[in-house]
Amino acid sequence: MPRAKSVHKAVPTNLASLIRGLYGRVARQLKVDPSYVSRVARGERQSSEIEVSLERELKRIMAIVSTRHNGAGVHFAKRSSGKAKKKRVM
Repeated sequence: MPRAKSVHKAVPTNLASLIRGLYGRVARQLKVDPSYVSRVARGERQSSEIEVSLERELKRIMAIVSTRHNGAGVHFAKRSSGKAKKKRVM
């Protein structure tokens, strides 16, 4: 029995890229205009459905970022010496 292929979307490399399409993704999910999602997010309009979707999408973004540490898939490395080097200001 052959296994079903899974579709993997490329994950953007940084937080800004993930946030950039937030309103558009929520608007597509709920079949509303992105400007309306923006107005709800700013508090100009009220919609509990949009607020819940925004919160869910933000939690998804934070989960992606937290597994990538700095949002770019690079783990921060600690310095090997005990003291941090200071830059000299002239």
